[in-house]
Amino acid sequence: MAIQNQIIGVLRFSYPAKEGFAVSGLEEAALETHLYDAKRLATRFTYLETITLPSLAAQTDQDFKLVILAGASLPIRHRRRLRGYEERYPFVKCVFMERMGALSAGKRSFRRGITEGATHVTGFRIDDDDAVATDYIARTRDVSDRLIHAGLAEGPTTLSFMRGIYWNLFDPVQPFHEFREPQPLGLACAMITTAELPTCIYRYNHRRLPCHVPGYTLPGDAHMFVRTLHDHNDSGRSIPPHAVEMATRKGRKLLRERFGLDADAAMALMPEPAREP
Repeated sequence: MAIQNQIIGVLRFSYPAKEGFAVSGLEEAALETHLYDAKRLATRFTYLETITLPSLAAQTDQDFKLVILAGASLPIRHRRRLRGYEERYPFVKCVFMERMGALSAGKRSFRRGITEGATHVTGFRIDDDDAVATDYIARTRDVSDRLIHAGLAEGPTTLSFMRGIYWNLFDPVQPFHEFREPQPLGLACAMITTAELPTCIYRYNHRRLPCHVPGYTLPGDAHMFVRTLHDHNDSGRSIPPHAVEMATRKGRKLLRERFGLDADAAMALMPEPAREP
């Protein structure tokens, strides 16, 4: 059988998972009150529409699927808004699930994206406030296909791009830093499996992936991700030690040229104007 490797991403949009997030321990009603707060959702939609979806819409390789996972309890007006992306972006598929564990929901979401004939899935995850470079899908396909054909991905195998940008939306003086990750980041990281999905990228903490499955890392000569920091971060993100300051003018240029974003709209997300040296 000819190998057919399908690239699928999963984006969890305010999904009320039973574990995996700082607020997951809340009772279901309290969790939904927190996640579906009108002001919070307005901000999440703004990040999604200004940062994440534009970077995926600008991919040089459009042969991929992005499954947006949300809760079945998400208010109908917000479900309609997510459904609208399916009409605007051919790569989007929305899935609404009842509350369950993060791994179970992740695997089911990847399954919803698989098309008939696929022998392998290279599955990536992305948050609704982050971006990947416009050649992320193309480069992921190239590397994953070569690993499969070389017999180096006979079991679950990860591939991670290690160079990217941290963008602090609340630091108008020094918003951008560049950094090379010493361990896999959940962003710009994918897992190759067979189409039966024995596991998926949500199975392990991304920092501990090398402890559990073989992996291939690409330091790279280009920035492959943008990771944002703001007051909605669940994981307590911060600028990593030893990150290198990047001039705001350069960061703005990269948002436009490397990630396909409207730089003016992206920079307007900052509560205070960024100062350009």
